[in-house]
Parts: sequence; C-alpha cells; structure tokens
Amino acid sequence: MHVDDTGLLAYVDNELPPERRAEVETAVAASADLAARLRALHASDLPYAAAFESQALPPVPEALAKRIEDLVSVHPSSRQPRLPAWHRLAAAYAAGVLCCAVALKLFLVLPASLTSTSPVAPWIKAVADYQELYSRATLANVREDPVLSAHVILDLQTNDGLRVVVPDLRAVGLAFKRVQRLSFHQQAVVQMAYLPERGEPVAVCVTRDARANEAPLALKLGTLQIVSWRRNQLGYVLVGHFPERELLDVAQRLASGDAPALYSHDQRGVAGAGA
Repeated sequence: MHVDDTGLLAYVDNELPPERRAEVETAVAASADLAARLRALHASDLPYAAAFESQALPPVPEALAKRIEDLVSVHPSSRQPRLPAWHRLAAAYAAGVLCCAVALKLFLVLPASLTSTSPVAPWIKAVADYQELYSRATLANVREDPVLSAHVILDLQTNDGLRVVVPDLRAVGLAFKRVQRLSFHQQAVVQMAYLPERGEPVAVCVTRDARANEAPLALKLGTLQIVSWRRNQLGYVLVGHFPERELLDVAQRLASGDAPALYSHDQRGVAGAGA
C-alpha cells in the first residue's frame, strides 16, 4: 500500500480508523524511509496550542475576523467539527501567506527613512555624537564673525584642498553662527553651525567622500534626525533635533545647489562673503 505524508500526519494526529492505522504501521515496519519520516513528524508534534495560550496576544481586528469568517463560511468543510489533516495543512499554509502579506504591506507603507538599513558611516556617527553636546545655549551668544569665517574657509582650501561653501539658510529660518575645522581619523571634517529661531542647533558637516553621488537620505540616530548625501566627491550631513520633513527639505535644497553662498571662494581662492 502507498503511504504519503498526509497519511503519516493523520496517523500522528490519531485521525485514522483502526484498520487504516494497522496498514500504516505495516508499511512503516517495512520501510526505513517511512519510519524516518514518521519519527520526524512525531518529533514536530509539540504542544503549540498550549504555548500560545500562555501568551498575551493582542485582539484580532474586527475587519480581519469578519474577512476570515466570510472565507470559512463558503467552504463546505467549515461545518465539520474537526478538519482533516490535509485541510489543516492547507489552512496553515494560507495563514502563513496571510501573515506574510500583512507584514509586507506594513513594510511597504513605512517611510523610506525608517526602512533604510544602510549602515551609518563612522564619521557620521562621530558628527552626531558631537552634535549631541550642543544645546541652544551653546550658540545663543555666539556672534557671526565674517573675518574668522573667511580665514577658516581659506585654510580649508589651502591646507586641506577642500573648497567649502557656507550656505545662507536664512530663507528657511536658520541663522549661521560659525564654521569649524574638525578632524576624524586625520581627515578634515567641516562643521557649519546654525541656530533656528526656536529650538536646538542644526549643523551642516562636510568631508571628502570619493564614492558616487547619492541623493539625500533621512534616518534617525539616537535622538537626532540626520540627512546624508554625496555630491562631487564630498560627503554631507545635515544633523539636529529637527522635524524629519523640514530637515529633508533643507538637505534637498543644499544638494541641488539652490541655497546661496554666505561664504565661498572666488576663482583666486580668496574667501569672501557671498551675495
């Protein structure tokens, strides 16, 4: 006689009549393969129901419960007190498909910034850690110094080969305070600090990055909102305690070159105030 996995599963679940059970036992005794498969099924026969009964699970949404009830009601076997083994296998498969579909739908509706799994570059993490030390009081009494800013910009070009432009972000409510040369693993990192009319400081940071250009990508790092992008062999980060959408809008303005320059270099490499 032929015994398949459905018959073996029914045997494990004690759903076969006595004569059929005897046939399965005879076939198993004569086949090492059937015996191995039966042992595997016995090994998987665990008290799953009892395990789930001990869990505090959330209630099933009414709409989902109604949909399942409608699907079950149109199937003739729904009137039987206990489904045969193959029906239970099909039901388990359908439930798995349903769960995967729901999970996939939830994944697809998440904003791109939350679904991104790109690793954070070490220099970005260092910039974020530094920015965490800033508060509004850090910059509230700092006066913009055009002469000092011009010298820093000139030194960056002369000593580090970085042609940095300090963007004028007054149009989006960010007042420039100062530019600093920082260092990460002996590579120059430029920090340009801004203060909004209300709230905590925001910084634009720049360093060398020879990888291909990349559009602005928003992500959350600790309590900070970050937008990073790459352009013309430079890596950029916009970081602060700022709403994601607003920060992303500013980053897109910077990445597209729409923000005017507050300090930059003319063709002779002399730092000066932009128009």
